[in-house]
Amino acid sequence: MNQALGQEQRVIWALWASAAIVAVGGFLPLVFGGTSSRIAGVIIPFAVGAIGIAACALFHSQGRITTSVIYFVAGLAIVYGLLSIFSLPVRLAALGTCPVLPAPCTTGLPRPLTDGENNGLGAAAACGIAALMLGFYGLVTAYRRPVQQEAAPPVRRIPPMEKAAAPQIPAEPVEAKPEAVLAKVESAPAAAAEEEPELPAHDEEELPELPPHESGTPTT
Repeated sequence: MNQALGQEQRVIWALWASAAIVAVGGFLPLVFGGTSSRIAGVIIPFAVGAIGIAACALFHSQGRITTSVIYFVAGLAIVYGLLSIFSLPVRLAALGTCPVLPAPCTTGLPRPLTDGENNGLGAAAACGIAALMLGFYGLVTAYRRPVQQEAAPPVRRIPPMEKAAAPQIPAEPVEAKPEAVLAKVESAPAAAAEEEPELPAHDEEELPELPPHESGTPTT
């Protein structure tokens, strides 16, 4: 956690320092050479570069690709400013110059660099190169940061509280109404059961006796 926080701070400080340096570098030709300086126009590309690097510092948490694209645009602006600075002495060396003032210039060639222009050129070039390198350091540090994993949405661990049960309304007492008890009156048994007629006595008939059975042996 501390390491990630330290890298985050280094990225921010490197990018903001780079933006400040390139902004100062754009004003130095005006400071040393005045408004008549032939390299005073470098303030425009350097200002664009300073705004771009400041945007990198503000939006570095939006992603590495976004930071890289913004830094690339800012770097192009700074490089364009450096090339415009260095093109002046190269052009003077290739075309030639007039004599130093107060000598008259009869050839129509440009005047050589003044001391203020020389100082402004060197200071602006140094600030532009330093801003590029410092911004690149911040970009590399941003790429070396561990990718932050999105935290899982919080999960409720405490079970939800149940709704309090509505108080039960006591039932109204029911008034007991006396019910009429009906006594079941059983019909009295018949006073006298009908007398069944008696059957006559059964007389057994005498059967004649059978003669005794004589068993004879068969004769051959």
